[in-house]
Amino acid sequence: MLARRKHVQPLLGPEKAFGEAFRATREEKGISQEKVSQDAACDRTTVSLIERGLVSTKLETIVKMCKAIGVPPSRVVRRMEGSRFYR
Repeated sequence: MLARRKHVQPLLGPEKAFGEAFRATREEKGISQEKVSQDAACDRTTVSLIERGLVSTKLETIVKMCKAIGVPPSRVVRRMEGSRFYR
């Protein structure tokens, strides 16, 4: 039996910064990860992985997720650029 690899949380980078910005925006709107996943037609674990910066996702998914929380992607990206994780 193969051992499962642990997800290593990134310390910096655009994925971490975007995930942090998206999560903060989503939480401000009071929307759950489950609701985002339903509206964006993706799995809830995908939303979680993106928010933790563990995966880099397609632009199409970013647009769908932002529509699900009712904000333009540019707003999340601007917030990302101000993140301490963005370098």
